[in-house]
Amino acid sequence: MARATHSTRSIDAPLDAIALLKQDHRAVEALFDEFEDADESEQSELATRICQMLTVHTQIEEEYLYPQAKDAFGEEEDELVYEAEIEHGSAKELIGKIEASTPEDPHFKPLVKVLAEYVKHHVKEEEKELFPSLKETELDLKQLGSQLAQRKMELMEQMGIEAEEAPASKRKRSSGSRATRTSSAKRRQARAGSRSKSARGSSSRARH
Repeated sequence: MARATHSTRSIDAPLDAIALLKQDHRAVEALFDEFEDADESEQSELATRICQMLTVHTQIEEEYLYPQAKDAFGEEEDELVYEAEIEHGSAKELIGKIEASTPEDPHFKPLVKVLAEYVKHHVKEEEKELFPSLKETELDLKQLGSQLAQRKMELMEQMGIEAEEAPASKRKRSSGSRATRTSSAKRRQARAGSRSKSARGSSSRARH
């Protein structure tokens, strides 16, 4: 993973906790969008990537964000954290089912789509309710961001997961290759059509 360089930046100049988690949210949303548009041959890799990233994301939230949020909140706002924990449980069940299935399984795509809806709902609640409430507390979001970034890096290395940029760039190159192949095919078809017209014109002149 442009791993060493990327990780060093994360530790030296950490995002605050909310910025880091929002960055994760956008990365996963982008993967879900890619899954929708991908060929079947690419969907298995994308589903694996989605499950890995969500596993890391949920774990760092449960180990650091949620306990510290509970300490910082009053009793009423604690409910936001408990709701988030329950939503994580549902997401983990879906992740387990996706990881146990294959693209040939008729439930594979529906499971990924349902997970996308769960995550979309969870992200909306965190970003519209939990995160703004956290900003009103005395919680040191910079320090929490450093803890989250460090733990995220550790988990990704333990699980053998590449940094977010690597697979995205691979898929862009793959998409570019497909686009190039399509463009080349169209040019060949155009040239063939031109030759065909030219041949018909020559044949017509020969008859005259």
